[in-house]
Amino acid sequence: MIQGRDIVFIASIEWDFLWQGHQEIASRLAEAGNRVLYIENTGVRSPGLKDARRVVHRLQAWARSLRSKGVRQVAPNLYVCAPLVLPPFGARWQRQVNRRLLLPHVRRVVRQLGLRDVLLWTYLPTDTALDLIRSLRSPKSAVVYYCIADFAQLTPQLSQLERAEKAILTACDVVFAQGPEIASHCARWNDNVHIFPFGVNLDAFPLAASPLEDINTGHTVVDGTDPDCPPAMRNLPRPVIGYIGGLHRHVDIELLAVMARARPQWSWVFVGPLQTAVDELCLLPNVHLVGHQPHNDLVHYVQRFDVCMVPYVSSSYTDTVVPTKINEYLAVGKPVVSTPLPAVCNFNAKHEILTVAPARPEAFLHAIEQALRAPADAGTLAWRREVATLGDWQARLEAMSELIETQLKKKSRRSKSGGRK
Repeated sequence: MIQGRDIVFIASIEWDFLWQGHQEIASRLAEAGNRVLYIENTGVRSPGLKDARRVVHRLQAWARSLRSKGVRQVAPNLYVCAPLVLPPFGARWQRQVNRRLLLPHVRRVVRQLGLRDVLLWTYLPTDTALDLIRSLRSPKSAVVYYCIADFAQLTPQLSQLERAEKAILTACDVVFAQGPEIASHCARWNDNVHIFPFGVNLDAFPLAASPLEDINTGHTVVDGTDPDCPPAMRNLPRPVIGYIGGLHRHVDIELLAVMARARPQWSWVFVGPLQTAVDELCLLPNVHLVGHQPHNDLVHYVQRFDVCMVPYVSSSYTDTVVPTKINEYLAVGKPVVSTPLPAVCNFNAKHEILTVAPARPEAFLHAIEQALRAPADAGTLAWRREVATLGDWQARLEAMSELIETQLKKKSRRSKSGGRK
């Protein structure tokens, strides 16, 4: 694992948003003895009305940080910066405003923390990220781009995106990609690309000590006397069909509503923030929208699911999505039913451990019923856990660190030789 480095993350999500690979990697690197500055999302597009809550949250975070000179500490060695910034890919004057306000602000924070020769790790391929990299980079710095999405599907400014992403990829020392399609895309401008899907924190998702009672033996209600059982899960009729993660535009809300109406005796539980309209689900008495929960509490919900879902729509964007939640479900030992995303099908071709079904109500319901009838013995749970272990974040980050260290050593040798190759 990398140790003793100063690292600046240019993140694509806020620190307090859904816990994902961004926070996981930053936390583990800080715990390993690196000093980490996490710059919250500077955007990939102009915000709209649906982003109002997140904009307000960002303004509140920025206002709170003023008391600590623009940065807040969230853990030992780990600091978060929530700068005010204009959206990327705007008019020339917008980029000039960011250069005159954002860049000096971040440089002040870097100096305040005493960071030197920083390792720059970006999740964004924007002109804003490019300016930050150019502003903070030194001859001993290394640049990492972790490409986790097809950003062409997230912004209308395609030509500007391509120019910025090409410049970032050209400047990068090493590139990580979520999957093969994204890796091929990045390889057009960088020949040091490596595939690393998001992993799983095995400590946060321990295997259930024993299977919950079989729903066919008369135990048809989630036990509300269990002290670890979240209040929202107590006394729910079973089976419980569950999903963790944001309810966003890539989730097939119509499919879920039709299925919930077709199986009114089942409990349908959704744990995560509402990021799109879910009116159809809100009206159904057997649908339970739990909302955003702390990452460490998610396992208490998953342990009480009888079947876990990945009900994503098929689109150009989801063609490159690698659902992190699959390994989280499997780590707890739960059966998983998913729509046929390419990454899901590739995963299942290797492990034959998921149930993949078309995004049609009858077919998906049939797949859930198959999963409900599947064995729930200790051996099956252990097998699911074993597959999840292959995506262990610690092992994954060790491999990523080794690739980064190789580049840092090259930088050091060049610096000692006066820049000669």
